[in-house]
Amino acid sequence: MDKETELSEKAFQLCSKFLCGEWKERNNFKLEELNGGLTNKLYICSTTNQEGLTKKVVLRIYGLIMQDVNAQITESVVFAILGQKGLGPKLYGAFSEGRLEEYIPGRNLRTAELQVPEISTTVATRLADYHRLEVPMSKDPILLEQFQGYYNRCEQLGVNMKPYKDPFKFCCQLIQNTKSPIVFCHNDCHEGNILIDQEKINKGSSMTESLRLIDFEYSAYGFRGFDFANHFNEWMMNYSNEEWPHYFFNQNDFPSNDQQRRFIQAYLQQQGDLSEENINKIQEEVMEFAMIGHVYWSLWSEIQAKVSDIKFGYVEYANDRMNAFRTLLNTRKISKSEETLRGPNEIAVH
Repeated sequence: MDKETELSEKAFQLCSKFLCGEWKERNNFKLEELNGGLTNKLYICSTTNQEGLTKKVVLRIYGLIMQDVNAQITESVVFAILGQKGLGPKLYGAFSEGRLEEYIPGRNLRTAELQVPEISTTVATRLADYHRLEVPMSKDPILLEQFQGYYNRCEQLGVNMKPYKDPFKFCCQLIQNTKSPIVFCHNDCHEGNILIDQEKINKGSSMTESLRLIDFEYSAYGFRGFDFANHFNEWMMNYSNEEWPHYFFNQNDFPSNDQQRRFIQAYLQQQGDLSEENINKIQEEVMEFAMIGHVYWSLWSEIQAKVSDIKFGYVEYANDRMNAFRTLLNTRKISKSEETLRGPNEIAVH
């Protein structure tokens, strides 16, 4: 049995077990691959009932980063809660290598659409709702622990850590000294994790009703500024490139001051806490956590380059994120603690 046939059979058995009914009819079952993210592999399972109606669910196979029982349990709990609250897809079944989840009609946003005012403000309101969630998990931020874990794992895998040593220490200090509030964060709010249902919009639904955040494997309690900065950093990353390294990178696409303020205003308005002081506070958080985010995801990417079988230019991605870190660092006022970090904007991690 070849791998494709074996996967199809496994998918059928899972759907038959968790969903029953028409999903038990093998002849009506189909499996097709979706364009997945940078961590997981996604497939659409479909079947046809007696009335000729087609039903679909998503099969998610975890990447290596999710091959941890504690991480799987936490993520499944988060996923189930968000599905019940209508903030994410419903959970149909969980198993050791992945899960079955609700298929939501629509498409992922395109990077350029993050700049569309109506879409941007809607994402902000969705993020505000997310940050207000009460989830039964530890309220202690895990960012510093994850950051240290990625650094240690890179060392174990033989990554050249010389370019990371000082930036890592600098970012750890920023995390330890931050005054950013602790909220339940998505931690991966980019266009690929935002679904829009154009058919709903065409039928008169609002943007809020037609747009959802998805993919919660990085969700945890953490610093508000990290979620904002992470989202703004993703404005510069376009993952639609079909050629190697399978992304485009443009630092000029980082949100302007006006674009940041529009997003933050919509967020604070949804939270019922809009004021000029709060806008300024979040913008200050953004600039620090934007630097942290670049180093954080660079280390993550170095790990993926060593362990992942997904075709993506992880090494190039790490280089670009570190170059973006240097660019932001060079916009700050020079202090003695930062002098050793400064240098040419372009660096080579490898």
